[in-house]
Amino acid sequence: MTVAVGLAVAAVVLLVGTGWARRRTPRPVPVCLVVAGVLVGLSAAVFALVARDETLADTDAPVLAWMVAHRTTGRTDLAEAASLFGGTFFTGGLAVLAALVLALRGRRARALVWVGAVAVGSLTIRLLKTAVERARPPVEARLAVETSASLPSGHALMSALGIGLTVLAVLLLLREAGRDNSVVRIAIPLVGALIVLLIGVSRAYLGVHWTTDVLAGWMLGSALAALAVALAAVLEARPAKIHPSKGSVDAPVA
Repeated sequence: MTVAVGLAVAAVVLLVGTGWARRRTPRPVPVCLVVAGVLVGLSAAVFALVARDETLADTDAPVLAWMVAHRTTGRTDLAEAASLFGGTFFTGGLAVLAALVLALRGRRARALVWVGAVAVGSLTIRLLKTAVERARPPVEARLAVETSASLPSGHALMSALGIGLTVLAVLLLLREAGRDNSVVRIAIPLVGALIVLLIGVSRAYLGVHWTTDVLAGWMLGSALAALAVALAAVLEARPAKIHPSKGSVDAPVA
């Protein structure tokens, strides 16, 4: 059932994206919708494999065994720190903080979308964990205590979503301030991607998630971020409203 819903969502998003591409729309919208559709479809494939056979278990087990065999004190300390500071509250909170700054700079529509995306991401984690109920790796392989279901990784999903939205907000604010350049446009997303990667890998290293839990979380979080960008672009591209009685124009915030 979960897989069918995921594939249906992917199909709808792709069809909508194709439709938007044929119309006069903000440039990011068609690309974001197509990217979101592809990522949702790929994550649905992970859920399908988990639900129907042991293919992923046979793939995940060797990766977990390799990580357990290569644990060191230094790596464990780093993984524990990344897992602690990369929790859903912290990474989601970063996006909310970025939304607050956007609102203060006049980007109210985008700020609301950012907050809404974090709320949807949190709800998605809970619903999917409840629907799938995949067991976590064996207790003897874990270095942390977790009681919820394994798929998807909440840390991976919310880090991809929260840090992704934060990076986009920072780039936008720097561009508006005239402080962006090619180095900034490469360095900030690269740092964000490395943080997201470290958080996700830390969950597998600590033995509290299978590798495919993390991959599914990254894909779903990125898909939500892409949808948020598309929605924000549409809202901010609304035509200006003229008030004849006041002789004023309410122009959208660019």
